[in-house]
Amino acid sequence: AASSIPLVRAEGLTERIGDIVLTCTGVAGANASGNLTLFLAANITNRLAADNTTDAQFTVDTGGGPSPSGAQSRLLAANILAFTGFHFVVPASGTASLRISNVRMAVPQPPPAADTPIQAYLAMDGGTVGSSQYAVALARPGLLASSGSQEVNCSGATLPGSNLLSVLFPGARGVSMRLTEGFAEAFAKRGAYTDTGTRLMVRYSGFPDGTQLLVPDVVAGSSAVEPTSGGDLGLPVSGGKYAPTARGSLLLARVQGTDAKGAGGTPVYVPGAVGSGTVSFDTASPVALQAGVGMVVYEVMDEDTTTRESVQFPTFLGIPPVRDGSTRIAQVEVGWAPVSDVSQASASAPIPRFVDVRPPSDCASLGDCSASYFPHLTVDAPSFAFTAGAGGYPQIQYMQVQNLGGGLLDWTISTVYKSGDGWLRVYPTWGFNTTTVQVSAMAEKLAQGTYQATLKVDAGPLAGTRSYDVSFVVTAPVTGPGRPTIAGVANAAVFGTGPVVAGSLATLMGLRLAGQKVTVTFDDLPAAVLFDNATQINVQVPAALGARNSALVVVNVDGASSLPFAVALADTAPGIFAGGILNQDNSVNGASAPAAPGSTIQVFLTGLLSPQVVGVMARIADRNIAFPSYFGPAPGTAGLQQVNLVVPADLSAMTAQMYVCGLTIARPESPICSPPAPLVIGRK
Repeated sequence: AASSIPLVRAEGLTERIGDIVLTCTGVAGANASGNLTLFLAANITNRLAADNTTDAQFTVDTGGGPSPSGAQSRLLAANILAFTGFHFVVPASGTASLRISNVRMAVPQPPPAADTPIQAYLAMDGGTVGSSQYAVALARPGLLASSGSQEVNCSGATLPGSNLLSVLFPGARGVSMRLTEGFAEAFAKRGAYTDTGTRLMVRYSGFPDGTQLLVPDVVAGSSAVEPTSGGDLGLPVSGGKYAPTARGSLLLARVQGTDAKGAGGTPVYVPGAVGSGTVSFDTASPVALQAGVGMVVYEVMDEDTTTRESVQFPTFLGIPPVRDGSTRIAQVEVGWAPVSDVSQASASAPIPRFVDVRPPSDCASLGDCSASYFPHLTVDAPSFAFTAGAGGYPQIQYMQVQNLGGGLLDWTISTVYKSGDGWLRVYPTWGFNTTTVQVSAMAEKLAQGTYQATLKVDAGPLAGTRSYDVSFVVTAPVTGPGRPTIAGVANAAVFGTGPVVAGSLATLMGLRLAGQKVTVTFDDLPAAVLFDNATQINVQVPAALGARNSALVVVNVDGASSLPFAVALADTAPGIFAGGILNQDNSVNGASAPAAPGSTIQVFLTGLLSPQVVGVMARIADRNIAFPSYFGPAPGTAGLQQVNLVVPADLSAMTAQMYVCGLTIARPESPICSPPAPLVIGRK
């Protein structure tokens, strides 16, 4: 006996094992008969009839090709299959071949280790057959996937009112997914003894009420005449083109009418015959959403079994405006379909079917993990070395988590203490894309000594992780008048957030900051002191700091200097002052003085402008304002900036969230925006 060892999908519940062929010799003209039993090191999952027989095949070839052996394939136990009552006449050659085929199994979960084959065992009428043990399958992940973002930032997005891809591509916001075979033949069209071709499911969740999603009806894969692509994963924009050929090329069609697990239903497109010509695809259909949750299923209608193939498809987004200023992130996930937990032979469960697992990334297989369309984590962090007196004021520094790639970078920050506990406060501890993070060291409950910790920024296996050591030297308590202490440095318009910008206005917070003579320096460059009291100093950050990314701040009060305090510097970090939005008549915008739609407003802020800023944009509710009528210094106050813009005329009465954003030389495509400020819109 001998067996083939095919690759099977590690996620599969009905994977077809390799054929087992027995070469038999005997006396010409003799009647051969017997019973053969197969024991499999996994559950057998063939279609099961009422009498416990299955659709596994046992054929005999006496020289004229395979023919039925007369045996019934009966399931004796979850992993035991008996072929009873086979018979044939030994041909004149004295040899015959018996073949066991179409035996299906549920791959054990978790799957066997790489290069560990799944075994079968044979017995003939109670005796062994050859070595009796045969390798019949090697399990590998069958589906790999990646995307520019599996998370979707639910800011407002509009659809152009068409279901044609040629209109949607230039006019609608989209997110693309890419699915790749783990090995050639993992994607399979419908064949003998299967209910459908391989299916793929895309699941959506977390979208706000009123969201509309559109997906292509037909998707051409990497081996097609022209692959379908949204243009954001390395291929040019295309609805896709396909021509049926004898070799085949990957083609997926949307399936309508499936159940929640992806079974049943009918594909919306069936390919033509070989040679019928090239077809272009240009239509999309909506995804039904309930409470922000929905799904779409695609079926493989054609494929090239000799090549590992991949496929891309976009989802077009129509998301209502976010009125409350909140950030909502929706999820897009992909996997095999139908999903199931039926891991035994069944009379009704679909073939094929799969366990519900998230596929690993395909970027290593396709060699594009470092491509610019994937998110890439970079962290601009100082050397976290804090010093404070025991029981003293918190010490604050800033780090900036940055996405220098595409898509949406989803990150978290965790703290591992090597000594002491609970003395670091990080805010925020999670976020998306570029965000400034405040790191505070608290000495109020610590004894004198040196404490160590590590901050870990984790953006997932593709974007990577970064770790930073933190040291905190707690000295003897400060008594008496003592030296001034800096607790934090922030944008003067929005206390508690950083970083600050050279030439802008900043606020220092701390203790013992008032005196007869108060000076402030940034890297020994003097800052103009505009106001001071015991706990606060307002300054203009020295413009001479230029493009530095950090500086050490020192306060001197009547000859006593603070310890240096590290502050992050940025090219732009805008903040709108409270009461800093004026209506067209110069009244302060508010509930009793709303801004009329179509009127001009003046916005006063700081941290917006520097030599590295090449443009300014704004956002009111869900409307981007790419070209304000004016942006620049505000007359009369150094470090104060002014932006004038027109409120969109079609906005209704509301309290909208407003943002002002700077565009930098380094990343003009990624605006850095202020925290939201309320803008009251209406008629007086």
